[in-house]
Formats: sequence, C-alpha cells, structure tokens
Amino acid sequence: MPYSGSTRRGQWRARFVETRTRQAEAGARRCARWRREGAERCRRWAREGSRRPGEFAPPSWFWMAMPFGIAWYLVLGWAGEAWYRSAGLVYRAAARAWYGVLTVAAGLGWCIRRIR
Repeated sequence: MPYSGSTRRGQWRARFVETRTRQAEAGARRCARWRREGAERCRRWAREGSRRPGEFAPPSWFWMAMPFGIAWYLVLGWAGEAWYRSAGLVYRAAARAWYGVLTVAAGLGWCIRRIR
C-alpha cells in the first residue's frame, strides 16, 4: 500500500522506494508464473509424447526427460524469484540508508549556517 504522507520523506518514499519495490514484486510474480507454467508444460509434453510414440521420440524418453525439465523450471524460477524479492529488500534498505545520509547532511548544513 503506497505511503503518501504530506512530509518530504513521505513524498520521496512514494516516488522512489515504493516504485522500485513494486517493480521487484512484479518481477517475482513473473518468475513464479514462469516456473508454474514451465513445469506444467513439461508434464503436458510428457503425457502427449507418451500417447504418440514414434512421432517425436520413444515414450520412455519423455518420462526420463520430464524430471530434468521440471527441475530446470523450478530451479531457475525459484532463483529468479529470490533475486527479485531480495532486490526489493535491498531497495528498501538502501533507500533508508541514503535518506539517513541526506538527513545528517541537511542537519550539518543547518548547523554550519547557524554558526556563521
């Protein structure tokens, strides 16, 4: 849920941090969908191939290759999803750290102007 407070920090957060996190979440959803659809595609090909022997390959080949195809989609899908989920966390952490640096710099600037 977007945070749109009236403060500068709220505006900055709504503009930068939440947009990047939404993009990371969308990427994770794409990877999860790709993983599910790919595993189902492998199962469907194995079923169809075993019903039509000799058309592409002997039926046993489809059943032997099916676990490797499913593993391919599962491993790569999980890796991509984990990558995007961690990117969302990194965006949030980096944004908080950068906002802290900017807050300290603004405070120092205010102190220096007060001293003069």
